[in-house]
Amino acid sequence: DEKPLEVPQDWVFYLCRVEDKPASIRINLALDQVAPIENFGKRIWFSVKLKDPDENGFTSKEEFPKICEIEDAVVDALTPKGAIMVGALKTDGTFDLYLYAKNTDGYDEIIKNVMNKNHQEYQYAFDFKEDKEWDDYFNFLYPNEYEYQSIQNRKILIQLDKHQDNPEIEREIDHWLYFDSDENRENYIAEVIDIGYKILSKDKQTKETEKP
Repeated sequence: DEKPLEVPQDWVFYLCRVEDKPASIRINLALDQVAPIENFGKRIWFSVKLKDPDENGFTSKEEFPKICEIEDAVVDALTPKGAIMVGALKTDGTFDLYLYAKNTDGYDEIIKNVMNKNHQEYQYAFDFKEDKEWDDYFNFLYPNEYEYQSIQNRKILIQLDKHQDNPEIEREIDHWLYFDSDENRENYIAEVIDIGYKILSKDKQTKETEKP
């Protein structure tokens, strides 16, 4: 077995839509600091069909432990071979895993052995492809700007809850906005004042750039 590569960890999840269906994505955000990892250009995709999805196509409360068991079994079997788990997707009655590795020699037999040993009742599929730039990680699993901000907001709420903060207390929140013209700025200000926002300051900044 190959020694697993040490990678940074920051696992988060967010809700989105995939092919216009509700989806839940779990991803190791910290990998964006190091990805694409050199020589780890093989993408592994594993998918299992849920037997009892809920109305959104996600795992039901009853089936959730079994799907966790399948995930652990597949990841635990592939990680010693050098695979890196990067994300998971639930949507439309399926649960998918995404991993990257240097090569996928023998991975098909490993996956088949895992599923045939303890999970014969589940339909599953898998494939391997060349993805040196980690396109599936950055352009499919990775959150867009709005989703990323929602993740960061959730982290703040979790930390506040850990410190026994009272969420019912009203607080002032500062927002910074940038405009490319005075006209756009003044039009925006007029609209947000109407709905109750206050303007604290207006500054004009000149962007300085240097040639490389």
